[in-house]
Amino acid sequence: MAPRIRITRKKRGNIPKPPKGPTQVHVGFPAGKADSDVVARAIWNHYGTSRGIPARPFLFNAIRKNRKNISRYLESVAPQILQGVLTPDVALSRLGILTQGYIQDEITTMRKPPNDPSTIKAKGSSNPLIDTGEMRGAVTYEVQS
Repeated sequence: MAPRIRITRKKRGNIPKPPKGPTQVHVGFPAGKADSDVVARAIWNHYGTSRGIPARPFLFNAIRKNRKNISRYLESVAPQILQGVLTPDVALSRLGILTQGYIQDEITTMRKPPNDPSTIKAKGSSNPLIDTGEMRGAVTYEVQS
């Protein structure tokens, strides 16, 4: 679930209307941003397969581990957006970059479930989610309305 921000007012008066602009940022492998083979590998690794690849939910883990940081970021930029100091596009782009980094870190550091010994031997690495680094490098974001 995406973090939510509640804005309340202490005194009677006008609350500024949010500026027009983009309202979402999609982070991970947004449609059209990554090669379909990379997206397929990401799905197989994230959810696992019936052919023996165990689930390694790197997207969910990255968001869950960094939920507080994401919420703090959103809380810090909301007043700036409402005051016109920061545009929604810039705020969402920064959120995309921040979250992209969290996902890439999770891909790099995830170790469980471990690779099968035959997989480690074949690829020469015990990191379950990195072989060539292509999937990690394909993680990106897209700001959308």
